[in-house]
Amino acid sequence: MLPLPKDVLEKQKDPNFVLASIRSWDEFIGKISGYDYIKETGEPKGAVWGHAGSSSNDMEDFEDVDGTLRSYPEIVKMWEEWGITSDKEVSFYCGTGWRAAETWFIAYLMDWPNINVYDGGWFLWSMDKNNPVQKGDPRKK
Repeated sequence: MLPLPKDVLEKQKDPNFVLASIRSWDEFIGKISGYDYIKETGEPKGAVWGHAGSSSNDMEDFEDVDGTLRSYPEIVKMWEEWGITSDKEVSFYCGTGWRAAETWFIAYLMDWPNINVYDGGWFLWSMDKNNPVQKGDPRKK
């Protein structure tokens, strides 16, 4: 587990590290925070989108229409589009923790060797104005 923003900032110097945002697209691009008690919007600079759902209350991107977990190959393909691969160290995070924990467990079940959770997530990151923030689709910059 990566407990503090300084740990994430240090890890981001490694090209084999991926900080994967498990938040809705609107949260990821900084349109909304996703929480009424988190004012700031955006993501830690350098994060990539690991998908989630349409709000901070769901994980529909990982579910089939009947509510069961999508197949592993479908999830892997979704993640690969953002550079989230099993050969890298992947740190999952979300706004407060539960969505990151769910994706950590999915990667664990797929036997990914180097995964963890940045437990502070956007909530902790956004508390310090000195932490670098990105907004918008980082692929378009």
